[in-house]
Amino acid sequence: MRNLERRYRTLLKVLPRWYRRDREEEMVGIFLAERDDDLDLEHSWPGWGETWSVLGLAVRTHLAAGAALTSAPAKVVWRGEVVRALGMLGLLLGLYYATSAVVQVFTLFGGPYAAGVAWWRVLELAPFVAFPALLSGRRTLAKVAAGAPALLSVVALGQPGPAALMWTVFQLPSLVTFACLCLGFHRDAPVPPARRLLWWGGGAVVLGVVGGVAAGIGLLLLGLITVGARVFAFVRGDAVFGRALSLFALLQLVPLVLLAVAWDEAVISRTVPAALLVLAVVLPVRRRPKAAPQVT
Repeated sequence: MRNLERRYRTLLKVLPRWYRRDREEEMVGIFLAERDDDLDLEHSWPGWGETWSVLGLAVRTHLAAGAALTSAPAKVVWRGEVVRALGMLGLLLGLYYATSAVVQVFTLFGGPYAAGVAWWRVLELAPFVAFPALLSGRRTLAKVAAGAPALLSVVALGQPGPAALMWTVFQLPSLVTFACLCLGFHRDAPVPPARRLLWWGGGAVVLGVVGGVAAGIGLLLLGLITVGARVFAFVRGDAVFGRALSLFALLQLVPLVLLAVAWDEAVISRTVPAALLVLAVVLPVRRRPKAAPQVT
C-alpha cells in the first residue's frame, strides 16, 4: 500500500463502518484514478475538496435520513431524527428568547428606540427568520440566521465580569442545539412538517410574551413546559421527541448546576426549575420500535 492510498483510507475512517464496508474500495479506487506517478503516490495528500466532500458525507451517513440512505441501520436513522428534533427544539427556544427580548424592550425601556438599547440586540430577532426559512426548506438561510444569537454568545466569552459569564453559561443549550441544527438538517434530510411545527412556533412566541412581561419566571416557565412536553411525548409514544426532550432538559440543567457550584448558593428561582428539569431527564421514554421512524 502506497502512502497516498493509506492517507485516503485514514480519511475514510470518519465514515461509519456500515458504509465503508460497501463503499470503501470503490471510493479509494476513484480517488486514486489517474494518479499513477510514483512521487505523487508517496508524498501527496488528499485534496481539500476531497476532504470536505468526505466530511460532508460523514455527517449525512452518521445522521442519516430515512428516505436518503435506505441501507442505513435503524439506530443510525434514529440518531439522525433525535439530533434533528433537538435542533428544532433549539430553534423554538430561540423564538422564545427573541419574543421575550422584544417584550422587554417595550416594557422596560418604553419603546423600541429608547436610549440604552444596544444595536446588537437586533441579532436576537434572527430566529424569526430562521424558523420559517427552515420550514420552507431553505436550510442555508435558516442556519445562518440561527447562528446570529450564537455569535453573541461567542462574543460574550471575551467580556469580563460575572454578568457576562452568567449570560454566556445560560446560552449553552442554544449553542449545542444550534450545532444539532447545522449537522442534522443536511442536504439529504427531509424538510420539517410545517403544519405541525407552526403550532409549536406559535406556542413559543406566546410563552415568550409571558416570559418577557413576567420577568424572573422564564426559567420556571421553561422547566414546566419541558416537563409537560415530556409527558406528552410519553403518552403519545413518540420515542424520538421524548429522547430529544431528555437531552434538551439536560442541556438546560447543566448551566444551573454550574452556577450553583460557582456561587455556592441555593436560590429558589434556580432550584425549582432545576428540580423540574431533573424530572424531565429521568422520566421514562417509550421503547422505540425496531423499525426506523417514518418522517412525514
